[in-house]
Amino acid sequence: MYAIGLKAGGSVGHTAGVIHALAARGDLDVLSNDELASVRVPVRVLRPVIRTVLPTSLKELCSNLQFLFQAKKAKPYALLYQRYAAFSFAGAYLAHRWHIPFVLEYNSSEVWKAKHWKTESRGIKRMAKTLYNRFFSVPIMQYIERYNLRRADLVVTVSDVLRDSLMQLGVPKEKILSNPNGVDIQKFSPGCGGAAIREKLHLTDKCVVGFIGTFGQWHGILELGRAIVRLAKSKKEWRDKVRFLLVGDGVLMPELKRILREEDAQDMVVLTGLVPQNEAPTYLDACDIFVSPHIPNPDGTPFFGSPTKLFEYMAMGRGIVASRLDQIADILENGETAHLVEPGNVEELADGIIRLVQDETYRKHLGESARKVVAEKYSWDAHIGRTLHKLEEIREG
Repeated sequence: MYAIGLKAGGSVGHTAGVIHALAARGDLDVLSNDELASVRVPVRVLRPVIRTVLPTSLKELCSNLQFLFQAKKAKPYALLYQRYAAFSFAGAYLAHRWHIPFVLEYNSSEVWKAKHWKTESRGIKRMAKTLYNRFFSVPIMQYIERYNLRRADLVVTVSDVLRDSLMQLGVPKEKILSNPNGVDIQKFSPGCGGAAIREKLHLTDKCVVGFIGTFGQWHGILELGRAIVRLAKSKKEWRDKVRFLLVGDGVLMPELKRILREEDAQDMVVLTGLVPQNEAPTYLDACDIFVSPHIPNPDGTPFFGSPTKLFEYMAMGRGIVASRLDQIADILENGETAHLVEPGNVEELADGIIRLVQDETYRKHLGESARKVVAEKYSWDAHIGRTLHKLEEIREG
């Protein structure tokens, strides 16, 4: 299942990367409830009929049911792989019906996100949505999430934190694989078109600091906004030298704009909005430095993510300033593949950016080392190789 209409973001890159890596290993049929951005292999779209007046959760549930009724007419397969999403249970049901192995890609708990992540709603509308989620949406979502985990022969998570949380829910350790995200190292590579983007956005003579994402609650985009303000005030001579290229959009965009506007720092920032996933590499290639300012979860639980942007940054061979946060700190080595800073510390984030702007030798060393590491360990082919190897171990055991 796929979020209908989604054309950009880490989940889009992950989906395309996994599909291409699977397709390279043999025959593959891809079934989806919508067109898949950036996917280069044939996709059979089983498009559901959705009433737009329904709440999002009901639309997703109806979409899944309609998808299920159409997909069950397909031929049985040797293996069924599904990316988990809220209310999606078609893969678990069909694999059980066909008596074939079921691999569940589990990137996060939809139940946890529904309880903790901010929405764009306000006032009475937000209150109604909260009550609806509490008494209807979340209980159903929780049941479906547990159903998927129970049916899966192998659950592939993107971090050790997620693996540990699943074990606390009773999922056996032996059927969980902690498998970080990856990147298409051919698609994301230095010199893939950034010069044209720099010219188009009038960045040819600038030092460009880049960020790409969906401006979600975990991305640290507001902390980045405040770091930009700090840099603008402390390095006034850089106002014409440095530009922040922020690619994407999302729920926190209005607040980011407010921070930049009120502190008179908007002239140092280029906001592109969402760009198609297949154009992401060219925008990243336009940058000299990348930032990954992720912040801890608001409830104090460990950060469970494996940011796709992190691996894309590494593949581009540029210096990275990143939060020293759970898997990010495991993947990156401070002073070798990135400059790591305390999560949420605006002063350290700004100082890290300043260091890389000033020290071209340092940032080039970081970029070259990061590119080497990601090519060796974190291609999508390596990611799928680990998944299939683990599944074989389970079936033989």
